[in-house]
Amino acid sequence: MEIKQVQYFLAIVTTGSFSAAADELYITQSSISKQILALEKELGVSLFDRSNRKISLTQAGETFLNHARNLNADYQTLLAELSQYKTTPNFSIIAIPVIAQYGITTHLAQFKSAHPKLNFSLDEREAAAILPALNNHQYDLAFIRDYTLDGEIYSFLKIARDQLQVLVSKNHRLAGRQSVALAELANENFIMFDKGTLVHELTMDACRQAGFEPRIFYASLRVESILGLVVSNSGIALMMEKIFTYHQPREVVAIPLEEDIESNLVLAWLKNKQLTQPARVFVEFMEKRLSA
Repeated sequence: MEIKQVQYFLAIVTTGSFSAAADELYITQSSISKQILALEKELGVSLFDRSNRKISLTQAGETFLNHARNLNADYQTLLAELSQYKTTPNFSIIAIPVIAQYGITTHLAQFKSAHPKLNFSLDEREAAAILPALNNHQYDLAFIRDYTLDGEIYSFLKIARDQLQVLVSKNHRLAGRQSVALAELANENFIMFDKGTLVHELTMDACRQAGFEPRIFYASLRVESILGLVVSNSGIALMMEKIFTYHQPREVVAIPLEEDIESNLVLAWLKNKQLTQPARVFVEFMEKRLSA
């Protein structure tokens, strides 16, 4: 039995399917299927019931699940304890694609300068991939928004406070307003961030609380595409203040919402996973930087 087989098994349980687990682990579905079949052959039991469209655990799979979680937790603890003896300590960070807009690149450069012997990797992913990757111990730390972040599962350090605001073309009827209530936007075309981003979920929830379902004209992962359509007066957008300030197109007007809808950027990690010594050094460095 290999630890990666155990981790693949846990990923399938967490995501609910072989294909979703493969996407999360950045491998092919055939690769993960072969590894699970090899694991089942070694154990002499079927772990998954594949007879229905939606897979489920067999009784043997349910029994194996508890052991798999313990094996993976023990493996992660072992790596954490051994990391202090490595000649080149490492840790890994996953982040939503906003590190430039929130000044994270500056913090990273200063950390590297202060601790040249500590190596780390940084990967950017969309929000939907962040917590599953953190939960499966693919990364030590994550830069993510605190929207819906469970404080019982994750510890986190607040990096920056931010809030939603309305973006309109300078030719839009609302362009001269000092503030706007969400309910006033019920009949507007919305230029949205794609599903899977936390700002999309935040926007949808805020509009529903204001009593309407937003009429989505266009959705994109690219800030530039959203701003371009707002400039053309094709619709309005809700965007975080710091993201807009970073880009600040001349022909777009940002208007504060009357509702205070916050979204804080945080550095998060699992409470039940012991951080490696280098990762702890980074957290302590960030704490000092933010309190200075």
